[in-house]
This record gives sequence, C-alpha cells and structure tokens, in this order.
Amino acid sequence: MSRSAGLRRFPIYYIIICLSLISCRPSLQDDSGHQALAVQFQGKPSQIEVGGPYVGIETHHGSPLLNRISFFYPVANSIDLSPDYWQRDRSHVMVLGLQVGEGPKEWIGLEPWEHELTPYSVAFLKSAGPVTVAVSYEFCQSRPAMVAKIEITNTGAEPEAIELYSHLEATLRTSHTYAYKDKAWSEYDAAGATIYLNYDDDEAGRPQVFVANAGALPSSFTTHSETVGLPLSDQNWWLKDTTALPGEVTPRDNPRRPAAAFVYRQNLAPQQKMTVVQIIGSSRIGEGKDMVSYLRRNYQAEVDRYRRSVLEKAFTEGAIVTGDSAIDHSVHWAKAILAANIHYLDGELVPMPCPAEYNFYFTHDVLLTDLAAVYFDPPRVKRDLEYIVAQAGPDSVIPHAYYWKDDRYITEFAGPDNWNHFWFVLLAGSYLRHSQDTETVEALYPYVAASIQRVMSSKQDDDLLWAHHPDWWDVGSSWGPRSYMTILAVRALREFIYISAHLGENSVDLLRHEALALRIQKQLTETLWDEDLNYLINYYEDGRKDQHIYSGSLLAAHYQLINEPKMTSLIATARQNLLDDQLGIYNVFPMDFQQLIEFLRLNGNEAGDPYKYFNGAVWPHGNAWYALALIAVGEKAEAALFIKRTMTLDGIINSPNGQPAMYEFRNSNRQDKSVYGRVDKPQFTWAAGWYLYSLYHLLGIRENEWNIALEPYLLASAGEARFSVIIQGKPVTVMVHGSGPYIESIRYDDKPRPSAVIPKGADVGKEIDILLGTPEYPYLAGTGAALIDSHLDKQGRSLSLMLEAFPGHQNETRIISPWDPKSIWLNGRELQGGWSVRSDMGIHQVEAGFNHETGIDTLTIRF
Repeated sequence: MSRSAGLRRFPIYYIIICLSLISCRPSLQDDSGHQALAVQFQGKPSQIEVGGPYVGIETHHGSPLLNRISFFYPVANSIDLSPDYWQRDRSHVMVLGLQVGEGPKEWIGLEPWEHELTPYSVAFLKSAGPVTVAVSYEFCQSRPAMVAKIEITNTGAEPEAIELYSHLEATLRTSHTYAYKDKAWSEYDAAGATIYLNYDDDEAGRPQVFVANAGALPSSFTTHSETVGLPLSDQNWWLKDTTALPGEVTPRDNPRRPAAAFVYRQNLAPQQKMTVVQIIGSSRIGEGKDMVSYLRRNYQAEVDRYRRSVLEKAFTEGAIVTGDSAIDHSVHWAKAILAANIHYLDGELVPMPCPAEYNFYFTHDVLLTDLAAVYFDPPRVKRDLEYIVAQAGPDSVIPHAYYWKDDRYITEFAGPDNWNHFWFVLLAGSYLRHSQDTETVEALYPYVAASIQRVMSSKQDDDLLWAHHPDWWDVGSSWGPRSYMTILAVRALREFIYISAHLGENSVDLLRHEALALRIQKQLTETLWDEDLNYLINYYEDGRKDQHIYSGSLLAAHYQLINEPKMTSLIATARQNLLDDQLGIYNVFPMDFQQLIEFLRLNGNEAGDPYKYFNGAVWPHGNAWYALALIAVGEKAEAALFIKRTMTLDGIINSPNGQPAMYEFRNSNRQDKSVYGRVDKPQFTWAAGWYLYSLYHLLGIRENEWNIALEPYLLASAGEARFSVIIQGKPVTVMVHGSGPYIESIRYDDKPRPSAVIPKGADVGKEIDILLGTPEYPYLAGTGAALIDSHLDKQGRSLSLMLEAFPGHQNETRIISPWDPKSIWLNGRELQGGWSVRSDMGIHQVEAGFNHETGIDTLTIRF
C-alpha cells in the first residue's frame, strides 16, 4: 500500500463519504436528522468524547473545559497534561475565564453543564448571572481541525461589558511513548488573529498547531505559557492583571513552553451576543497558513459536511425497526459511532477505537466491530480486511496494532496465541457469506490460511488451545489451556473449512480439519468443563485450576459448542457470579488480580483495582455475550430486556452514574456509589458493534459457518418489526409480524419458499416477509451446509433440499413441520438411521444427521 504523507491524496473513506452526500435524504440536509439523534443531558458528571477524522476531544465531569485534544495529522499527538491515566480528569488543557461588568473575574465551566451530545459534536449551555454561555465543539470533514465556539448572550435588561479569557495549554504528548514536547517557537498572523506554534521535533512529526479566530477578534494574545501561568492557577496573569496580554511571539532559536491565550472584550446590549469561533488544528510546519485561509472561509461547510456524512450512515444503512423507541434510537447512535470513529493514520482514514484517547490502530477493535458491520456495510468490511492484510508481515502474519512511535510507524504483529487470528478468519467467512465476493476472499485466503496455521501452533497434545494471557485479555503470563481460545479455535477452523470449500482450496485437508475441530470441541467439554463450577474454565501453567469465572466462556453458548443442559448451566453460573443486575456482566469474578501481580507476571497494577478495567469491570462485549447466550437457549424475552437495560443509551443513562454512552468499560464497585457505574471511553467503536450484532441475533439472524438463516422474534410490545441485512451482496429487508415461536409462512418477494435458511443459489429478491404462527407447511429451519435450493411438493407431501458442502462433511439439518415425517432420503437412498423427531402440540422438529456424499447432495423428507 502506498503511503502518501500529505493531505492532497484523499483517502478512500473520504471519497466514499463525499459521494454518499450527493444522495442525502432531505431530512439529513436540515436539522431533523441531528435532532433525531442528539441526546440532551442535564448537568450531571459525565465523561465526554467526540471527534472527527483528524481531531478528537475529551472532557470530564460534564464540564465544557477540555482535558485532552488528540490530533491525528500529521502524526498522532495530543495535548494532555495528566500525570497518570487514571487521573486524566484532573488536568485541563483549555480553560475559560469570564468577567461580566464590574463583577469578579471567574473561571467558568468547572461544574457540570447541561449539554446536547452526538458522536460527532457536543454543545454545552449554562446561565451565569445576567448572561448565558454556550460552548460547542465540532469537527472538520477534510481538513485537520476542529471548531470551538463560545457564545455569550446578554439575557439581562441592562448593557454589560464582557471580558472573556481563553487559554489553550499547548504542550504536546507523543503517540505511544507519550513523551512531553513542551518547547515550540511561534508565529502570529493578524489575519484571523492566528497563532501558529511550531515544534521542531522528529518524534512529534514536526507539527504545527494553529489557533485561528473566525468570529469575534481578540483584543490581545500571547503564545507563552510562562507569561500567563498554567490554566486555573492562582498565579495566572488574567486573574490579577487588567492590562492587555503582551502579544509575545517566541523566536525559533529560543523555543519556550507554548500556549494560545486570548482576551476578548465586547459591550453587549440586552439580548446581544458575542460569538468567538476558534479553529484549532494541527499540520506540518509551513502548511498551516494555507489551511487557515481555507478554513476561515469554509469552516461551517466543513463541519456541516462531516455532520451529514455521519447522519447518512446512521439513518440510511441497515435499518432496524423494533417498535421500541429506546432500542431503535440506539441503533442510529451505534451506527453514528461507527461512522465517526474513523481517524487519519499514515495517509489513510481507518477505524479507531474511540474519538480521542487512542492514537493507535488495533486490529482487534476493527474485527469485532465489523462482525456487525458485515450485516449492513460490506464495503466497509472489505476495506478493513484489505487494510489489515496490507499491514501484514512478509510471512502473511496479520498485525495486532499499527501506530506512530518516536520517529516512525511501528507494526506489532499477532503472535501465535493472539485471538486476532481467530476473529480475522471469522470475519472473512461472514463477509463471504453475506457478500458472495469470491474475488476479495481469494486475495485474503493466504492470510486466512497463515492465521490458522500460526494460531493452531498453540494447540497442545491435549487438543486444547493454550495461551499466556487470561481469557480475552492481553496482560499477564501463565501458559495454560484456555476456554476462550479453544472456543474460538473450533469456530475458526470451521470457518476456514467453509472458506476453503467455497474457493476450492485445500480440498485434501478439509476432512482432517473437520475431524480436528470435532476433537477440540470434545476436549472443550470433557476437559475444560468444571462440574463443581458448572462452567468452562482455564488452567495455569503449573496445572492448577484457575478458579476465576471469565465472561469469554459465554461464547460457547453463542456458537453452540456445548449441549443445551451445559449451556443452561453456563448461563446460570454467569448469572450467579458475573451478573450485576443494574450494569450487566463483570468480565471476571472474583476481582482479585491485584493480589496476583507476581504470580501472573502482571506489569504492576495494569489489570486495575477491583471492579475496574480488567479486574471485574463491566465491558460491552461481556453484556453482548450474555445476551447472545440467552438467545441461544431460547430465552429471547429475557435477552431483550437485558439488552434494553444494559446496552441502549436510555438503559445506560438511567443506571447508576449513567450518561449517554456506548462505553469501553464501567466501574462495577457497588460499595462506592460515587464511582459505581461510572463510564470510561463513552463512545467506543466495538461497544456499538456488539450492540448491533446482538440486536440482529435477537431479531432473528442465525449464522453458522455455511449459511445465513432466520429465526425471527418480535418484542413483547411490538406487532411487527423489520430489519435490513446484506444477502448475496445486496440489501434485503426482512419483515416480521404475527406471533409465536414458529414460522407460519415465509415469502421471498411475495413468492412462498419452504426455507428459513437463505439459499445461496437462488435470487432472494428485495424483501423477505415472515408471518409467525402455526406452520402451514414444512420448512427448513437450519442446516450445516450451503443451501442451493429448496422445493416443497404439497401434493406429494415431500420437501427436497439441494445442499452444498464436500464429500464426507458431517451435516445436521433441522426441519419444522405440521406434517408427520415418514422417511428421509439422501441422493435417492433412504436413510435407515441418523434422524429423529420431537413433537409438541402437533408440530414436529426433525433432526437429520448425515455425511455428504458429493459436492452437492439432495436431501428429501417425505411426510
């Protein structure tokens, strides 16, 4: 992949977003789309992160004052004064001071303000005596800048003299190493009262930070932090001096600690407003003046285009309508997060975990998010998969992370016990099923095969997958068998088999891989299932049982790798040990990693204090895995309530210390009400992805390694539902109405078909209509092969299925029928065994197990 250093090469994400604006719906051209998405939050402590392709911000405690600004161009640098990650809420980098008339000079914004929030913007509002103050942050679409707007309105009956002090502390922190860069030289341009701060430092990518004024012009300025003192200091110049700022500029040969400080003065008549607009950005030294010239003329168009691009993604792709306003609003919010958390990195715009805190590309975050995106946005998934392999090593090993460090870009590759290999294979398989894009997957195949080969080297003689780290995390080291890794190994092997069979690759090894997957699955149950804990567990390298209950084991229920009684027991154990009824699922219990630092070779307290971070916090994927486990055992009503309570914005807002967020993790310490439920990283990409993934599965998506099937569900309060899903590369709308656990009838573009499994070989049209109720006729509910076609002979009372796999492949097929089955035939030969029937209230569930004889076999059920 070529690496363009400048902005003249527009990344592919930006081109596609711009093209999509041509077809924007009218509702997205005005404020209605924004108002439908935005959340009003009333002055409570909250962590806020919003951002755009080139800049992101972080604030804490509901304050409009910035704790961090992250720049992603030219390389990732941030303005952040925090001495410690866990104390980053205590250091402001941008502050505001206000004096009204003859009143005292005061710092404003130190308490929570009412605010309106979206994933792409935030606007704060506060009354301060005879004035109201509004502070907002928005972000540019195609230039590396953000727009901070401060509006002061005289709401009183008398004229007021206003003085506003704005201070940006501009010490940079570098990506990854997080080194301080506190020396810069400066320039000042009277056009737009623009300050340019220049950092002659290779580790920071030799950037230039600029602050330009596009609204009210300041009466004075300075570029020296030492001149005015740190923000909020008692020694700050503004608090004690009534003269103008000195207008100092730092020469290149004597760099000093940088800041961008302004004083604005204006006399406001009643109802008059002073509007300060600061354009804050980062470029290479020498690029800033052209950017500022453009942005002072076009900043509003830039932020409008960015807003519309996110709203377009939020409202027009992958429609999901359940009839529940909280669930449906959170669908749009989740898709807005996916659209907004895309940042510049080394000449490209790529998905990032959150708006401001991470300056790194993590393969894991992208893969987990795209497990949902594949249902409605395959072009995104294609780009992401291609980007991953473009960063792969010469031996086709995919990256774990990619980022700027010191003075260059660094790639960390996924080691043999890295779960990225599994998720990469799973996503490639799902992408193939939904898109039928054989050409792209053929190009991916060498990397898919390399991932399987590399990660399966961690399989030991006991046919279990061993790893150094506990569960799904990447801290500590104690080599031993892991349930999480073993679960993913079974699913990934079967995905690899499907991909290989579809592409006609490695045909001689398919049966061997299938037998290996069966052995690993058997050992998962026989060795890692603990009868005392009723749970899938892990072991340490000394052979001792790891007594922790980890959330990762819940995936065994989602992928149905253990029998139903064990799934039920697994969920019961999680409910007893991991479930916080107000927040969701702890990632681990007990929370004692602070006592295992030496034993697990942890790097100090990197796991966190009890109830925090890895050490027992609530993570969004743990909630998703619990909901998916409930769905797997048919507890859909409970899953729906759990999703609404713990994963929607309304549910999170109305929980302890709640706020509008789809977060990375929440503090689960019930003993301390001040932190119980507190959110960290509030707009997290794969939290949004797992929400959408869970909802698709709740509403009826059933996806095994060979096909996509439908098992629809309606919320208790809903009379109907609809959702859009990509099938054969095209969006198909699934309409669901009626009631009951079975399908009464199913129509593909108004043509009846006897299959809830989506056929690979037939055009499914644009709409699938499903009526729930008592089945009229037999239908295919599930099969372990690709369905080519299905045919129901009503007169002859038979159902014929054309199924594609490979010779020797073991298949389990399930049929739901109001008719009593009499016999089953494979390729014209009657099966004498291997099938069974369960009947209830006149409905028969037929389970047929058989080995495929050819590439395409015909299974016929006679009634």
